[in-house]
Amino acid sequence: MTHTERPESAASGHPRMRRTLRWLAVIVVLLLVAGGATGFYLYQRFEGNIGQVDVFTTDILGTDRPTKAEPVDNQAEPLNILVMGSDTRAGQGRGYGPEAEITGARSDTTLLVHLPADRQSALVVSIPRDTVLDVPSCKTQNGPSTPYTDRFNSAFSTGGPGCTIKTVEQNTGVFIDHFVIVDFSGFNDIVDALGGVDVCLPEAVVEPKSGLDLPAGTSTVTGDQALAFVRVRAIGTGSDIDRIDRQQAFLSSLINKAKSSGTLLNPVKLVRFLEAATKSLTTDPALANLNEMRRIAQDVRGIPPKDITFVTTPWLVNPDDPNTVVWNEKKTDALWSAISNDETYPPAPPEPTTIDGKPLTVLPSAVPLRVLNGSGVSGAATTAATELKAKGYSTIGVGDAESQNFISTVIRYDEAGADAARTVAASIPGAARVLRPGLGTTVEVVVGDDWPGATRVVVKKPPSVTVRQATDNICKIPG
Repeated sequence: MTHTERPESAASGHPRMRRTLRWLAVIVVLLLVAGGATGFYLYQRFEGNIGQVDVFTTDILGTDRPTKAEPVDNQAEPLNILVMGSDTRAGQGRGYGPEAEITGARSDTTLLVHLPADRQSALVVSIPRDTVLDVPSCKTQNGPSTPYTDRFNSAFSTGGPGCTIKTVEQNTGVFIDHFVIVDFSGFNDIVDALGGVDVCLPEAVVEPKSGLDLPAGTSTVTGDQALAFVRVRAIGTGSDIDRIDRQQAFLSSLINKAKSSGTLLNPVKLVRFLEAATKSLTTDPALANLNEMRRIAQDVRGIPPKDITFVTTPWLVNPDDPNTVVWNEKKTDALWSAISNDETYPPAPPEPTTIDGKPLTVLPSAVPLRVLNGSGVSGAATTAATELKAKGYSTIGVGDAESQNFISTVIRYDEAGADAARTVAASIPGAARVLRPGLGTTVEVVVGDDWPGATRVVVKKPPSVTVRQATDNICKIPG
């Protein structure tokens, strides 16, 4: 694909925001445990900083919403929180006012944060802004909008967070419980309150338009440099997908910094961080209540960074416009289904089959396999080849062996095909492996009187989607 424009999605505040919510609530818990007038004052002060917009009404989202996953075995309810980065803070404050105040603002960042019922992990999904989707009719200042197909971030401009939520729900089938808007103007203060965040660049970048000026390797960024790092496009290919990868690395770094920087134990840092974080937030009224944040935080504060997974919605270049993308439906359907049903994503791969104490490394489909009849029973090789094909093998020939007196089934191979022969041996229990120089990469199965049949094997494969854990090295290149 060309790299003139790949979709843009995670601008700067989002996943950090999600994590900010968690740490914000944890900090508030500590303040309230301390008790006293100061704690109560700070509680009211910080809660009052959070803006509110109520979009979870039938006139905004309608009545045809996805089914919400129900908790089981007395667990907490699964939660899906949509986090949006915005370049506006109109109506800042507790009385944020109608949603119309932020209609028309731009949102280049959207994250769907899934907290499973067991609260043992968290999944953060970046939705590229340039994904072409169907945008439903939304409530606006001028009445209902007309449904249309366009870039995903146009929904926020059309009808604010309500339209974005409605678009997400109707395209994914995922029920949204809460939303958070993070304004970019407060992002710098949050990073500064933590004392900066470490980032990594493969090469030095000096970009006058954004003001980014950083050397190659690891740097600690604060203020405008931090915001420029997560928003600038003049790094690497300049694509929006690359920018999402960079933002996910930044958020991972921020998570680890928030957990290890001593913020929770330093009263000055604590208040500065809370002030910056809460002033940057607009949420639905239920989440704006710090008691609700505290409840969520108590549920999830034990999640280690290694179990926080970042993923970008699987995408393909839009054949009608290379500057936009469309979803890889097979993969995104699996993603949305996992979230809707509160299942692990990506799903844990099956354990690979082992032989000789080691896992298999060659897929059955990659084995050049010849099947020979050594049993004297007419059609034995054809029958065996059919069974092996059903287990994923592609045979390159079927015939008779040099002898029809094979009592035992044998697998013959050259050293060049040793790993392939291990795969075949795992599929034919009890068959002996015999080294035969000259076969090259071809593996021969000589069917004997004891042909046991073929079984399916599992070979370890790379994941079908690219993921990042919050503990991954910030210099890691996805893929």
